[in-house]
Amino acid sequence: MVFRFTWCFVLLLATLAYCFTPDEIEIFQLQKELVDKYGSKMNFYKFLKLKNLDKATAKDITKQFRSLSKKYHPDKNRNNRKLYERLTLVAKILGNGEKRKTYDYYLKYGFPEYNFAKGGFVFKRSKLHAWIAVGFVYFACGIIHWVILKIQNNANKRRINGFLKEVKSYDDTLGLGEKRLSFKYSQDSEEKQIMVRYGDVFVVQPDGTEAEITVKDVKDPGLRDTMLFTLPMWFCRRLKGIFVRNDTLVVQEVEKKGGKKPSKAAVSVQVPNGRAKKD
Repeated sequence: MVFRFTWCFVLLLATLAYCFTPDEIEIFQLQKELVDKYGSKMNFYKFLKLKNLDKATAKDITKQFRSLSKKYHPDKNRNNRKLYERLTLVAKILGNGEKRKTYDYYLKYGFPEYNFAKGGFVFKRSKLHAWIAVGFVYFACGIIHWVILKIQNNANKRRINGFLKEVKSYDDTLGLGEKRLSFKYSQDSEEKQIMVRYGDVFVVQPDGTEAEITVKDVKDPGLRDTMLFTLPMWFCRRLKGIFVRNDTLVVQEVEKKGGKKPSKAAVSVQVPNGRAKKD
């Protein structure tokens, strides 16, 4: 269950898609207009000609906007209408605490670009820090998986050692001889034959053979047993299976179109006794 959860979580991060809010789209659109007109170094703070730029207070922004609005008001010059609209919108965004935080975030980490094919703003490529975050989460999940395996392994060893201790408590030879015992894990379970021989404990199989019960056979889990390795290997096997299945379907389709039938000498049927019978 834990493995499936971590796998789904990693997939969710790996297939991360950006979904922007209307406020974000408004910010992106305005930033794009300013960059297209004034250059890549233009931003809202420079556009308002703020002395302290991103350090400016809300009061500074309001004061500067009033000064610029008087200078570029469309009533004085109709050609300033678009400029005035942009000034008003920039002042409105920077004057809103939440919208300003959003703008500052993208100003620091980068804005998405408009993709005409997709009809919206998207990041051309996943940012490096996003891939680092995905890698870190994947590695952390692998370590957590290893810790869980380690805990389960230690619990299994304790269970085996507890069972061995209980069995040896019935050995009246004190480890110097042989003692045959019968054990049942529960009332409904099948009775097991146990042999204690010189301090070692063996379970007697139905065919009479003996298998030693020891914690030495319990292998400690390593990083190769975690999802860090098993997940990529599982994914590769699935891809290989898909490609092999597709190749088989293509071959079958070609045979159907060509009308070729396998010769009788090449056709064989597996009979119950395991021998191949030719038709």
